Amino acid sequence: MNRKLIPRKYSRRDFLKWGVRGTLGIALAGSALSTLRPQQAVAGTGRPFLTPNPGPVARPDGQTAVRHLRFGATDGFLSLPGRRVNSPAGGVYMFGFVLGEVTDSIGDFIQKYKGRVRTPAPIVDVTENQDVYITLTNLGFEQRPDLDDSHTIHWHGFRNPNSVFDGVPEVSISVPVARDFPYFFRPRDEGTYMYHCHFEDTEHVQMGMDGIVFVRPQPGAGITPYHAYADFSTAFDREYTLLLNEVDTIPHDNLLAVQGFVWSDYKPNYWVINGRSYPDTLYTDLDLANEVDAVAAELKNRQPVSSLIQANPGEKILLRMASLGYEQHAMQMMGIRMRVVGQDATFLGPLAYDTHTIYIGPGEARDAIFVAPPYNPNLPGGTDAAGDYNVYWFKNRNYQRLVNDREPGLGGMITQVRVYAPNPDNSPSLPTQEWPNQTFPRPTV
Repeated sequence: MNRKLIPRKYSRRDFLKWGVRGTLGIALAGSALSTLRPQQAVAGTGRPFLTPNPGPVARPDGQTAVRHLRFGATDGFLSLPGRRVNSPAGGVYMFGFVLGEVTDSIGDFIQKYKGRVRTPAPIVDVTENQDVYITLTNLGFEQRPDLDDSHTIHWHGFRNPNSVFDGVPEVSISVPVARDFPYFFRPRDEGTYMYHCHFEDTEHVQMGMDGIVFVRPQPGAGITPYHAYADFSTAFDREYTLLLNEVDTIPHDNLLAVQGFVWSDYKPNYWVINGRSYPDTLYTDLDLANEVDAVAAELKNRQPVSSLIQANPGEKILLRMASLGYEQHAMQMMGIRMRVVGQDATFLGPLAYDTHTIYIGPGEARDAIFVAPPYNPNLPGGTDAAGDYNVYWFKNRNYQRLVNDREPGLGGMITQVRVYAPNPDNSPSLPTQEWPNQTFPRPTV
């Protein structure tokens, strides 16, 4: 028998009860998750931008080793040509994420890292089927303490069955100032993704709260961590993450000056790879160890991820590219053919294609592999502490994006591929790469 539904009336007291119950439920869920995660920090590499992967250690349930990471959300300054932090013009005001110790209390974490943001956000290196816990701590803003913005971590393109950990504040949880929240991820699909804050995302992403996360395939049956996907055609010898972005300095300056900005007026004047614009893209680890160089000292503390690509002849080089700007880009490799094997964390298989130019739009990712050509002393090149090398340019095809605001000369979204001559005994000049984006020679300090 059909019954007429009578609307039920609720009092303000009912809504308050539900609010308390919901808050307690979220708190209990967070407490339960905190008991599941390991309480020791993963052994570090000394790199402030890299979350070290302990490797695919097998567990009885068939999963790989549990990872636990600690991120802090705060602010700071970016160093760009014409906008150096220690110059009269001053650096570019930024938001972002920093990597901290799992065992730090909230108070210690805030004291260590508040106002000391690095760009881009830490590179997250995980393995398929690995339980990953990322605790996000909102450290607050040093330059704008009046802002009480919450923050989230959203894995862009990640197949997440639980919206609680998706990082979209309207349907999940955002982290207020001086609070923690543990995110849980179990990646099932290998490939290159990106992550960013999804709270007031138009502003927060442009302000610098974005980074690259990639998932290695589960090792086995000949597949190793040196495969981009679980296919033998994606084997590589070295890997580089390249986060493309553009910067309109006006909203950054306005935010610092407590002024508004109309986002439809967005017009970039800097174009960056891993937070650096040319010629900063060519700085290596050795340069970063040289505190005599003022630019190197600023990059070391603010944009420590090198954008330089180095290779020995014949090596297969994997480029993990992602774009979290608001413009379409066409990245061209001059003189070397690339093979695009993955798109948006999806293996292309028979649809893989060869190209000299990779087209990539906002929120997209590409995995491309190229084979370093033989060294030829008759080709353009140079010499650095690692040896003699040939130069191949990797740049944006749009020449309007190869500038640094109004600074003279070449700038923007351009870097080099350096292919090094073998040693006199025909051994490779460059040793094996130990982490993504590692450049040589290694620092001696």
